[in-house]
Amino acid sequence: MSADTGPPVAHDASGDFPPVYYAIIRTIDRFSDVTGKLIALSMLFLVGSITYEVVARYFFRAPTIWVFESSYMVNGAAFMLGCAYALHKGAHVRTDIFWENYSERTKGIVDLVSYLVLFFPTMITMMLMTGERSQESIWRALMWPFRASIPLCALLFMIQGISETLKCWYQIRFGREFEHREKIEV
Repeated sequence: MSADTGPPVAHDASGDFPPVYYAIIRTIDRFSDVTGKLIALSMLFLVGSITYEVVARYFFRAPTIWVFESSYMVNGAAFMLGCAYALHKGAHVRTDIFWENYSERTKGIVDLVSYLVLFFPTMITMMLMTGERSQESIWRALMWPFRASIPLCALLFMIQGISETLKCWYQIRFGREFEHREKIEV
């Protein structure tokens, strides 16, 4: 594995964890890393379109009708589609007051139960959601590309959830993290 794809994956000396699971975890984590970085590129469109709007509005007195809707659609889609990347990087909120006192096995059990009972049912529900037509402006933009980001987000999230579930199983089985992740604090 190359150095720029993240920390090395832990391997157990006894070899009790099936090698195919290592491969699945590595593949999914790489996929989430690449898709997260590609989704981040949508911010370039956001910066460009808002810059265009500011220049058109304040220098040429010609405001657009499309920038407001397209900017909230791109930002909302990027936010949702970036969730799998955030899960991969360990950037989601956790209650540290309890978490830090748990053993590695207990952390794995809590995470595994949370994924199976809360995470996957919620993502399946999100994949079934449908949207409505835009009424925000005279532009009346097509909503399906924006609304399609909801089930796509759920799909990307569930793919990364499979990797996280396998990591929980590893943590329960061997009593240590599959790979150490630094806490991301804001």
